[in-house]
Amino acid sequence: MADNAREIVLDVLIDIDSNGTFSNIALDKALRKVQFAEKTERAYITRSVEGVTETRLLLDHIIGLFSKVKLNKMRPLIRNVIRLGTYEMLFMDSVPIRATISECVKIVKKHNMMNLSGFTNAILRNISRKIVDTGLEDYKEMAERLEKIGEIFDIKDKHIIYSVPKWLEEFFNDKFGKDKAKLIMRDSFRDKKLVIRANTSKISVDELTAVLKEKNLETSPGRYSKNCIRIGNVDFVRRIPGYKAGLFSVQAESSASAVEALGIEKDMKVLDLCAAPGGKSCYAAELLKGTGKVISRDISDDKIEIISDNISRLELDNVEVLTGDATVFEESYEGQFDAVIADVPCSGLGVIGKKNDIKYRVKPEDFDSLTEISREILKNAVRYLKDGGKLLFSTCTINPGENEVIAKELLECYGADGVKEKELNDSCGLNADNGFILEKISEKTFIQGIDETDGFYYALFKKRMK
Repeated sequence: MADNAREIVLDVLIDIDSNGTFSNIALDKALRKVQFAEKTERAYITRSVEGVTETRLLLDHIIGLFSKVKLNKMRPLIRNVIRLGTYEMLFMDSVPIRATISECVKIVKKHNMMNLSGFTNAILRNISRKIVDTGLEDYKEMAERLEKIGEIFDIKDKHIIYSVPKWLEEFFNDKFGKDKAKLIMRDSFRDKKLVIRANTSKISVDELTAVLKEKNLETSPGRYSKNCIRIGNVDFVRRIPGYKAGLFSVQAESSASAVEALGIEKDMKVLDLCAAPGGKSCYAAELLKGTGKVISRDISDDKIEIISDNISRLELDNVEVLTGDATVFEESYEGQFDAVIADVPCSGLGVIGKKNDIKYRVKPEDFDSLTEISREILKNAVRYLKDGGKLLFSTCTINPGENEVIAKELLECYGADGVKEKELNDSCGLNADNGFILEKISEKTFIQGIDETDGFYYALFKKRMK
């Protein structure tokens, strides 16, 4: 089991490292292949892939202390074998250090790299000598263990200890202060429960909770959303009772609460502009209780397929799925919808603990292009609303420049105190004398590490004709 599991982990890590595949996609693909394997094997694969990915900067720094060869000069297999071995020794107390080193060396030999087996062995043994007799195994909570590892290897920089790029640590410090920034970075390593949202068109929250408890799953009520349940001791979503029957969806409470803020009622017509993977579209359809209609759109066929799969599993017949670019105005939609959801493309800084390779991919220069896309989408979204219709603008980032700043711009363009009549405002792209006014109803930012959910932002607006 151990040999096979390690080989699977290495295949996933190399896919992420060499092909740029997102870690959640690469891991999900691997878990599907072994979904009928022992739970311990699946758990090892999940923990190893996620762990190596989220601590990669720390692992690479430690490996660099003992290797004259830079990691980017190593062969992908060797680089990731050493990363995996280092991760196991630092974080997996149940695996004897000698066994880890032996198995990693065996894998190198198995892949016909006998000449590099000594190199691999030497680095892992040198790292292991620093760990022995330090009491590291007594640090069970992940963030505390990271700080102990920093002490053992004399690492002073917080961004290395928490595996966050230096620029991102500085960004968090600047926007939230050092104390909150530390909580945000530490949150990526908090042991989080899986959050699911009951499909209330099929089952009540209480009934679903009972189904889960029958299978000895740990459950607790949601903190921010009335239809959410928190679950512990889960290793594979598709094996949760009720998944195939469409009794629930996986959705963060912050996201679910944003949909609830819309106040969706029977017979409404709802448009979701950037819908994949479809969580908000599906929740809106469920709240409509079989009435009304949801048009769920996204830009590519791949994304549309994901949305369609979810709708099919949940058996929702009041959703129409369409391909469409939200930055391009659709004339036939003007003034047609009671509610428009615009969960715009963003940097994803609110979900770096869940999608643990985002922090390595996002760059400061991405912010400007993302906000420009948001402006184009929202400019169209307000025109799609009926008189009295509501706009939900949301993101999964905690960057104020992608959130509050954009919401403020919307009010400057279309609010009652915005630009004067008939004045052309370039940021709006429309003549200010457009016949309607936007009012902000509510605004909320969830910050991971401070709130008990993913980082998320939403602002709710209401349109009224002049």
